[in-house]
Amino acid sequence: MVGGPNLCPADAPFLEQVFALVLSSWIAFGPSRARYAKVGDVRATSEKELILCNLLGRREALLKHGGFNEALYPNEENALMDNLQKAGGTLLYDPELFVLRRPRRTLPAFAKMLMNYGRGRAEQFRTTPTPGSLLNFVPPLFVLYVIALVPLTYFWPEALLPMAFYFLAILGQTIALVPQGGICRSFCALPFLVETHIFYGLGFWRGLFTTLKPPGVKSDVLVKLETVAK
Repeated sequence: MVGGPNLCPADAPFLEQVFALVLSSWIAFGPSRARYAKVGDVRATSEKELILCNLLGRREALLKHGGFNEALYPNEENALMDNLQKAGGTLLYDPELFVLRRPRRTLPAFAKMLMNYGRGRAEQFRTTPTPGSLLNFVPPLFVLYVIALVPLTYFWPEALLPMAFYFLAILGQTIALVPQGGICRSFCALPFLVETHIFYGLGFWRGLFTTLKPPGVKSDVLVKLETVAK
């Protein structure tokens, strides 16, 4: 399978461009930021850098592995790519093989997307666990840390130190985004970087305990295809 990034159109509204900056930042999405920005050169990769809206695959290989598991929406393509790699298949990332796609348009929609991404990753880990998914445990552990801060700081004030380093890292990432997004958009992205960790983490915890439908049973999630008029 081969794919590349989906990029925010230059004429997208301001808020959508801010969301695009967040998605393309290392501190928010780690290696998966390559799904939202041109990163590096053509290379062999993993499912972490590829996304379904910009993906090509050999039909016979997809059918051999049963296609997409609909119970794993929105991580159906990630599980399939994991299975392909385990069977000796190759995944390729090409930064110049890009599509233009607008991010979510409102704050509630962006937060819901993050929750779904976290839930989907946890459900994927439950069905097709791989070492690559261990990085995705960081946001849910961060959520636990935030919840535990109140009792922790009462008995152990030094528990706030990791939070101080965290906000320094967030500030550093914000400054690093300036050459790409400009001062205004980059600093507007700062609170959304934190939001990414919180909502993704909450969604991940939810996904660890959801009831998955058996393979072959259709999901009741309605998938809508959207087009944007020029």
